[in-house]
Amino acid sequence: MSDGTRNRSPQGQVAVDDVDDLIHTATRLMQKDSAPETLTTEDVKRIGQELDIPAEYIDQAMAVLEQRRREQEQAKLEAERARQARRERLRKGAWVAAGVAVVLGLSGLVVRNGLNSTLQEVTRQRAQVRNVLERREREQARYATATPGPERDAQLSGAENRVSVEQRRYDILATGYNASASSFPRSWVVRLSGLPGSVPLSTEVTSW
Repeated sequence: MSDGTRNRSPQGQVAVDDVDDLIHTATRLMQKDSAPETLTTEDVKRIGQELDIPAEYIDQAMAVLEQRRREQEQAKLEAERARQARRERLRKGAWVAAGVAVVLGLSGLVVRNGLNSTLQEVTRQRAQVRNVLERREREQARYATATPGPERDAQLSGAENRVSVEQRRYDILATGYNASASSFPRSWVVRLSGLPGSVPLSTEVTSW
């Protein structure tokens, strides 16, 4: 019988030549499973003696290992602190950005309301100018055929004066609105809110 034929064993059986190797392998596996997860310093020194390593070098190696572990732990703590600091900065930055947005929004609303209020005053004064112009036209029509005299002249002069006064009031309001609407940052609010950038003065109005 050849060696190849002798070494092959039926399934479920172990050849005699393989018994020693099998027992050795099983012993190593058992020792590995039963070995403790940690060793004492004395255990390490005994192992060092078996390897001809003096105990003082074992002590030095233990000190180096301990220092390395402390440095690793310190590095972990510092990295965690840095992450927390970044998160805190981001959180504060988000709050600051939100606060700035709210302040800007409120400021823009206040500016817009102020400009809109001034524009309404301009509009009301423009209507007042239109009223006195219509009254002047009625006075002129009333005295168109009247005989010139003190009463006629006083009525027509009074109508003209009322127009001049109301137009001056209109110009004051219009100039104030134009100056406010063109100043920074109100000019941005004007663009964003759709308010007019300026209103015409009395000399520029063709139809009241």
